[in-house]
Amino acid sequence: WLGAGADELSLAGTVEADALRSVLNGNRPDGEGPLTRSGQGKSRVPGFDLTFSAPKSVSVLFGLADEQISQATREAHEAAVDAALEYMERHAAMGRRGKGGAISVLGNGFVGAGFRHRTSRAGDPQLHTHVLVANMTRGPDGRWTALDARRLYTHARTGGFLYQAKLRLELTRRLGVEWTPVRNGVAEVEGIPATVRRAFSRRRSEIEAELAQRGEHSPGAAQVAALHTRQGKDYAVPVGELRERWTDRARQLDFTTEHVDGLTDRTRITPLTPGAARDGHDQLASPAGLTHRRSSFTRRDAVRAWCEQLPHGGDVHEIEALADDLLASQAVVPLLPDAATPTVGDVVRRADGRIVAAGSEERRYSTPELLALEAQILDTARDGRDRDRGSITAPTADAVLASRPELSDEQSEMVSRLLRDGDTIAVVVGRAGTGKTYALDAARQGWQAEGYQVIGAALARRAALELRDGAGIDATSLHALLADLRDRPGELLSRPTVIVIDEAGMVGTRQLAELTSQVTHHNAKLVLVGDPGQLPEIDAGGSFRALTMRGDPIVLSDNRRQHQHWEREALEQLRSGHADQAISSYAEHGQLTVADTSPQLRDQLVADWWQAREAGADAVMIALRRDDVSDLNARARARMHHAGRLGPDVLTVAGRSFAVGDEAVCLRNHQGLGVTNGTHGTITQIDVQGGALRLRDRAGREYGLTADYLTSTTQRGGPVLDHGYALTGHKAQGLTVDQAFVLGSDQLYREWGYVAMSRGRHANRLYLVNAHDDDRDLAVAHADERRPAPLDAATRALSRSAAQTSALDARLAVKLASASTPALERRIEELRRDDATAQRRARRDKALADRSARLSDQPATAPRATAAEDHAVEHALVADELSRRRQRADTARTSDPPRYLVEALGPVPDSLVAQRRWRADAERIERLRRDTGFTDLERGLPDRVAAQHHADLDRLRQDIATVQRPIDAREATRDIER
Repeated sequence: WLGAGADELSLAGTVEADALRSVLNGNRPDGEGPLTRSGQGKSRVPGFDLTFSAPKSVSVLFGLADEQISQATREAHEAAVDAALEYMERHAAMGRRGKGGAISVLGNGFVGAGFRHRTSRAGDPQLHTHVLVANMTRGPDGRWTALDARRLYTHARTGGFLYQAKLRLELTRRLGVEWTPVRNGVAEVEGIPATVRRAFSRRRSEIEAELAQRGEHSPGAAQVAALHTRQGKDYAVPVGELRERWTDRARQLDFTTEHVDGLTDRTRITPLTPGAARDGHDQLASPAGLTHRRSSFTRRDAVRAWCEQLPHGGDVHEIEALADDLLASQAVVPLLPDAATPTVGDVVRRADGRIVAAGSEERRYSTPELLALEAQILDTARDGRDRDRGSITAPTADAVLASRPELSDEQSEMVSRLLRDGDTIAVVVGRAGTGKTYALDAARQGWQAEGYQVIGAALARRAALELRDGAGIDATSLHALLADLRDRPGELLSRPTVIVIDEAGMVGTRQLAELTSQVTHHNAKLVLVGDPGQLPEIDAGGSFRALTMRGDPIVLSDNRRQHQHWEREALEQLRSGHADQAISSYAEHGQLTVADTSPQLRDQLVADWWQAREAGADAVMIALRRDDVSDLNARARARMHHAGRLGPDVLTVAGRSFAVGDEAVCLRNHQGLGVTNGTHGTITQIDVQGGALRLRDRAGREYGLTADYLTSTTQRGGPVLDHGYALTGHKAQGLTVDQAFVLGSDQLYREWGYVAMSRGRHANRLYLVNAHDDDRDLAVAHADERRPAPLDAATRALSRSAAQTSALDARLAVKLASASTPALERRIEELRRDDATAQRRARRDKALADRSARLSDQPATAPRATAAEDHAVEHALVADELSRRRQRADTARTSDPPRYLVEALGPVPDSLVAQRRWRADAERIERLRRDTGFTDLERGLPDRVAAQHHADLDRLRQDIATVQRPIDAREATRDIER
């Protein structure tokens, strides 16, 4: 037995089956009555499995070493489990009470049962412990209640990092082993080859095979796959016989007991020194540290980062102390410094009995460096309004527009504002397929007509070339442009200049800040063209989105690429986070394919792609992961080969075969050859003896790829040429084809899905695996999501946004996350009513600034932060938070609908089209219940309501009565027509 809760129930020593069964059912260990008031039926989650598993190299050491080393390894593992579980108790043992479990209360700890295992189910050495935590904890009032599973999931990854760090520390102290670099919290024992680790990882191979069948890759999917593939262990094999088998297998790999003995040096101890701590603080607060990829971070992020800073591990309390020291130092800035006062239930108890605020766990932090850069960007945009940068005379602007009558109204507005406004920073939000590149071509014409130099850049050189080809702007990669600006700014910006950055939504804050600084210093104009709804920044970002929420960005929203009206609507639903509605639309129009296994799905996807290609369509396959792209490419090339579409001569490049007729994509820039990372085309010539080939892209340009180029590698050591029948979403951004075939998975996210599903003019097809769950899935399911509907995993994934929020805006976002939903709904109504007032205020502020400037004969300086800006930012963030909550509520309703919804609407249909109707009606019922204050959990609709709700109630009841029967009929006949 483990945990403070077990101690309070006098549970100690060896776990007995009856006592375990009793507490898992929410009862006292002796079976004499219930402990919790929560339901005892099928819907109750009995407990949670926290698994602490040693790295494979540690398990190999445990399995092959002599008894003394093996025992030391086991003891180190047990010490690490105890330490990590103690962390989880202090930070995640919270009870959940109230309607919908909305109230969190302090718990006394876990009632846990630990089961240590020495082998995997495949019979390989695998030292691990399952801690089965009963779904109960005792609150401050003495009443036992269900655990708040959200806290468990929030802290589980950090607990795993701390287990690994403590394990490294214990093994370093006990055995003096050395470690490989820490990656994702895990390090391996130095000296145990990867071939040996793989040979003793047969269980992992089984799980990976199951994941391949499911077409899934996430950690949660791996847990489910492990349950689906588990076989009974052979407990009859004696330990001695197991060791003999393992030793024989290792010997076949030339890894002997002598190698094992050489791994340890029991005299070596690596203590954690204060000097190392200070060095770690500097590293974690640097641009390459905690804010390298994200603009803000939490205490949990700091704890995990410290775990990775310590190659020989560390004690859990020492690591937490280091994290707290960092957060209290001048190296970081708390984004909500006034949030120190704990709220009711928002507390945890440390091991020493002190109660501290749990709010500090989720408070976000950033660094002074990054906050200053964000402020610089916003100040540059604010102070640079109406500065006569890049503005041209009215006759020239009118002539440009007159020469392009095919421009739409919003494209004309974009060109007019770019040429006339004179802002130092102009922001263009161009959604997918809105024709922003053609409009930029018109703006370039106007600027050049009055002597401006126009240069462009994009994060990817491929995108820069598309800007050159589509808008006639000389462009390069952003990296190259910044290098030129550092080395020879006077030469590059020697005359009036406009700099256009395409796909600006992918540009990180640090690069954007450097760019704005150069633009300001040299009196140039910067045009940022992007979309916060498309692929986000890889590095710390959110600044482009922050700019779009302030001021008055130029917006292109009219989709001119997709030919079908319904598909334009579906894309907008996908972009705004309503993935369920979008997927239903694709299903309704025959653009969604579902298969039971991933191999079946991929076969169908490639077959559909081949059929489109044979019909003469320009078609491409798109996938998220490089491994999936490689698999689709191999299947597609096999089709090409069997159909006789490839030439007889074959050139092998890094193990891949290429022939005339193959589609290929370059993966490395080479200025001399004119190719970029993303150059895509068809092979037209092969020189087998010379090891070279020629490639023709869609625009008809020819590239000669030399042997030197083809035998080189990318920065990651990969091949520089790959087959191009399938592409990643990042390679496909900016691409326009006739038809796109998109492979879905559980790792998709909103922005990626929007980009991938908007590439095809005539059709975009989505392919998903319908991985049906079973009772074993419930063991790892979230308490709120116990029975997902078919395809619900993909729907949830596509609803999830990966967009970044700037650190400055995270201050408000954190505060909004703690507000109640009714309060947020009231606030957004107030903001909508105040829109006109805020706009009037902004016009007044600008007029005052202009008047002051005229009187003083100085350039106008905009106010530091106008009321309109504050209003716009708050409006956007409140809307985001409400959208996330509604999506979660909708998922929960569909996964486990309350009785009153089932009685009113019937069970959730399997058909996606019928599901869409069901979800909409369920939301209307819930909205009416909120408006009327009706909280009865048995009945969905009140008998009597206030007068203002009578019409809504009557209309809703009529709709339910007329809609329910057609839905049932459609379900019976599988007819998706409405």
